[in-house]
Amino acid sequence: MTDTAPQRDAQAISLEEALARQSNDESIIDVDEPCQQLVLFRLAGQRFAFPGSAVNEILNGDQPVYFVPGLPASMEGVIHLRGNIESVMTLRSLLELPPAEQTGMLLLVTAAGIRSAVRIDHLDDVCDIPISTLKPAPDTLSSQLTPYVSGLWQPEATPEESEREAAEGYSEKRSAAIVLLDPDALFSAYQQGLG
Repeated sequence: MTDTAPQRDAQAISLEEALARQSNDESIIDVDEPCQQLVLFRLAGQRFAFPGSAVNEILNGDQPVYFVPGLPASMEGVIHLRGNIESVMTLRSLLELPPAEQTGMLLLVTAAGIRSAVRIDHLDDVCDIPISTLKPAPDTLSSQLTPYVSGLWQPEATPEESEREAAEGYSEKRSAAIVLLDPDALFSAYQQGLG
């Protein structure tokens, strides 16, 4: 049997030496940053997002929408979804966006105590972003849009994406700022008869 205690003592260092070595280590420490899920979409050529926590489901836009007499212009009608009747809202009038044909997809959103489908033109992505990358809405935002915006997100384009966008002549950069809408504020406005 060999005694390993002398070997351990020879390799042992004092607490002060260990702390000194630790403080000299300049390695990068990976810290989990709080993230928020966003559902990115387009409406009238502009980029918007809802918090993922408010979106219950993404539905195909070809579902039949039934007109109901007496609904405000902001309500497209209702859909039949697995035994439930859900209203279908359009954001265009409330956000003062140009009218268009009712095509695209539907986002089933819960906010301000109600649930409704919201018509969008195109679904871009669902992604998680660090909360620190969200910026407050600038003062230059239109007065009609300001009450419904909770922040802006400016995605960073890689050099390859920037080159490809320039080469392909995109009129609107994919890295353009995305407006994060506040679904509670939007649905409250609809309940008050705005839009």
